[in-house]
Amino acid sequence: MAQQTRMEVVLAYFERFVERFPTIAALAAASEDDVTAAWSGLGYYRRARMLREGALGVRERFGGRLPEDVDELLTIPGIGRYTAGAVASIAFGKRAPVVDGNVARVLARLFAADDQAWPRATELVALSKSPRDFNQGLMEIGALICTPRNPSCTRCPLRRHCAALAAKRVEDFPRRKAKAVTRQMTIALYVVTNRGRVMMQREKGALMRDMFHLPHGDTSLLTGKPLRPRKATLVGSFRHTVTNRHITFEVYQATGNGQRATWIDPDDLHAIPHPSYVRKALRLAGICK
Repeated sequence: MAQQTRMEVVLAYFERFVERFPTIAALAAASEDDVTAAWSGLGYYRRARMLREGALGVRERFGGRLPEDVDELLTIPGIGRYTAGAVASIAFGKRAPVVDGNVARVLARLFAADDQAWPRATELVALSKSPRDFNQGLMEIGALICTPRNPSCTRCPLRRHCAALAAKRVEDFPRRKAKAVTRQMTIALYVVTNRGRVMMQREKGALMRDMFHLPHGDTSLLTGKPLRPRKATLVGSFRHTVTNRHITFEVYQATGNGQRATWIDPDDLHAIPHPSYVRKALRLAGICK
């Protein structure tokens, strides 16, 4: 959850998620809809799907017990090099390197060199007394002290060993990469109600696969069958960001047919997977709080 989402947002979701799925077995036994519904609001829903697929892999291939070895962890769906190192070192005390964005920045400055984070992390964790403490320490230094801008070098426990600080080039490392082009988009969302229920559709594209969504106009972002509304009245708009897309959602109250759609009680939204901006649209239309 903490990958690509701020920690202050994650905490409440994490507590609810582990209460709902307290074990690997519970997660593996859940349906994809159950898992993505519990994830609704966090975005990047592929993470939730891969988490469930990983639990299925652990159940089927490792008897429900998470392996301790990095190479075995890497065979589990959804686990990459960083996660495998984090699990092996923090959960099991293995001398496995961990490199996230914070650690990469610390090591780039410590050695005044880019693109050497994994080899350096491997060398250093092999020398540590406690891989668990060492890796968490590097991540915390990067998060709290060796920040991207205005790092607190005077408070840093590594300052005496920092090559970038000695050369007065801290701000030069790591070298900044070119930002991805941001797309500006406008998407119409249609709120169609019948006896207190709201018309919704399942998306079919990779980005929003199987999520419930309000009917919408033609767009390259959403791939459900576009609604051809009647008597559409604009009730407002709001801004939302999805990866590198800045979207203005225009919310319309409308009438339309219910073909290829599902009628959802707004009180049941918590039980179905849906992106967070669905609730924003419904609030704007006065459908839910």
